[in-house]
Amino acid sequence: MMKKSLAILALGTVGALSHVPAFAADPAPERVSHYEAQKGESIEQTIAILLETNAKLKELLAGEMGEYDIHDIHSLSYTLEDSLMAIANEVKQLHGTVADMHFASEGQDRDAVIDYGKAYLSGVEKIIK
Repeated sequence: MMKKSLAILALGTVGALSHVPAFAADPAPERVSHYEAQKGESIEQTIAILLETNAKLKELLAGEMGEYDIHDIHSLSYTLEDSLMAIANEVKQLHGTVADMHFASEGQDRDAVIDYGKAYLSGVEKIIK
């Protein structure tokens, strides 16, 4: 269930991250990087990091929410943002693979359909189990 929820979240993230901000004409303020985001070397590691960071956030939000808690949430946000972006990028690549499979199926290209189908399943099973 958690993996399906992550996939739905990732799909929504792709859409949310791909739109133009309401104030696109205004220059974006420079963001200051205070913390190093924790990053996975694979999508599986990235999902594990996201789940771990979500648990930390949930714990902090359930507490008193003092000044130090807000500071901790600020530091977690770097990892959350990077993890969601990595998952969104993975989903975007999978979408391209499915589109290629679709096109190959229209042309009755059996070998390409099999190759794209296997590539898609291999990738999506890393996100949804």
